[in-house]
Amino acid sequence: MPPRPAPLAADAIIDLGDRTAPLTARVNRRARRLIVSVDSISGRVIVTAPSKRALGEALDFAKTRSRWIARKLDECAGARPFEDGVAFPLRGAMVTIALDGAARAPIRLDGASLVVGGDSRHANRRIIDWLKAEARRALTDRADHYADALGRRRGPITIRDTRSRWGSCAPDGALSFSWRLILAPPDILDYVAAHECAHLVHLNHSPAYWRVLNGLGVDACAARDWFAAHGQGLHSWGVKRAA
Repeated sequence: MPPRPAPLAADAIIDLGDRTAPLTARVNRRARRLIVSVDSISGRVIVTAPSKRALGEALDFAKTRSRWIARKLDECAGARPFEDGVAFPLRGAMVTIALDGAARAPIRLDGASLVVGGDSRHANRRIIDWLKAEARRALTDRADHYADALGRRRGPITIRDTRSRWGSCAPDGALSFSWRLILAPPDILDYVAAHECAHLVHLNHSPAYWRVLNGLGVDACAARDWFAAHGQGLHSWGVKRAA
């Protein structure tokens, strides 16, 4: 007899390939089949099975529906592409997109307006590319500041569109950050840069690590509260609406 699969925890995480999402597994003995749904308010994936023994099978079924789940999550987040007239946060302050000028004209910030030239169909991609470049400049500056303060040498910096974490530090000192940090207030971006640079000293979250981070003068509690309240919303920017 094959071994029985390990029971699925009531609350878990599902890997969707480009992101992860919280998942709740539940049993409904009246259910006649496996059911996968997405809570439109919380963005939580819910799998329902007719028995506890079928929960593992329900998770496998949910993984086959990853594209559908990702699309539903984008809809839940209120996908907000960058378009003419849209106001969005840049370094924590609201700016409004103004389409004006030639296609090859560089994007420029004019007071509270972000002026973008070219065809409106390409505005979303152009603005994301510009924001990634801005994020790289800001995060490189702050990472260099904190690495110098710690007397450590950092590795290369990579800017990504990660969904499960805002930054990471590899054993070789390579740093990775979400470009969406450029949307957050400067002290929040600053905290993430410091958090990852502190891993150049301790590649863990031990008490020694937190002492190093606290010595850099950043406010971990304030950053954690900010991300809890606003972090999820940053992931909706630049996401095109489902067709």
